[in-house]
Amino acid sequence: MKKVLKVLLAATLVVALLAGCGSGGTGGSGGGSQEAQPVKLIAAHVNPEDSSFHAGMVAFKEKLEELSGGSMTVEIHHSGQLGGNENELVEKMATGTVDVIVSAPNFVAAIVPEADLFSIPYLYEDVEHWERVVTGEVGQTILDKIEAGTDFKPLGYWMCGVRQYFGKKPITTPDDLKGVKIRVHNSETIQSIWSALGAQPAILAYNELYSGLQNNVIDAAENDFGSILQMKFYEVGPYISLTNHDIATRYFLMSKAKYNSLTDEQKAWIDEAAKASCEHQWVFDRNLIEEAKVKLEEAGVKFNETEMHLFIDKTQEVREKAAEKLGVSDLLEKISELRDN
Repeated sequence: MKKVLKVLLAATLVVALLAGCGSGGTGGSGGGSQEAQPVKLIAAHVNPEDSSFHAGMVAFKEKLEELSGGSMTVEIHHSGQLGGNENELVEKMATGTVDVIVSAPNFVAAIVPEADLFSIPYLYEDVEHWERVVTGEVGQTILDKIEAGTDFKPLGYWMCGVRQYFGKKPITTPDDLKGVKIRVHNSETIQSIWSALGAQPAILAYNELYSGLQNNVIDAAENDFGSILQMKFYEVGPYISLTNHDIATRYFLMSKAKYNSLTDEQKAWIDEAAKASCEHQWVFDRNLIEEAKVKLEEAGVKFNETEMHLFIDKTQEVREKAAEKLGVSDLLEKISELRDN
């Protein structure tokens, strides 16, 4: 029965998104000659109030309300209030319930497969490399594909920490992952990487992750320090192994229909507020990583280093095959060319 429900949900999401592409992809009723009306945007994300997601949303709200003189406002719903998982938010924005969201790549990849490029682990050597990628040709190419292929208006990229393995036991090499049930995003790309490392990828809603570890449904998961701290995952997964496998990328998205209904001036305010939001969110997220690590250590979490080169080497072929399947081999090569070394 659960499999049937999942299939129905996936079908509903795809139909909603495709239907949206037909209705919102044109110019809408926006334009410079249209008289501006007061606008309230509904924004939503799945993380708590002290997260970088919320900080980014607040920065967007404050800048937009400042630029518009209060004629444009933003109502923010945090902590999964409008959807406990990002796929729910994607579906709600496609059907017009929510105007602004944050989404992991795999949920957008249901319609634009290339968007899953940023789900591939071990793409970047450091945060500076990530910034060069998302602010350059590669990042813009993916945003253009999302805008052309969905009912979403991409507003930019957000960062969601550097993801690490955590669970009931530590790992040092890929051999330690043999038979480990690890919760990952519902992305074929991500699942293929962890399978190559010997683990057993498991799909579990984000709001079920804590109980999944607590009840031994899964053995481990992967996330950034901030989320591990804020969601108290360390209570049930007290070992963090520094795999540094992903500088997590998130898409900051707006309903294209809503965006196109605005005047040119209002669109310019949205664009400027989004730019300010991304810049603020990046700084907040980087600071959160450092602060969260200290607090996790104080809480008694056990950290250990890994032989990272073994993880990178063992997944190289899988990364190349994943990029080829997504049709982004050229972009994977450009990401590599942007490395310092």
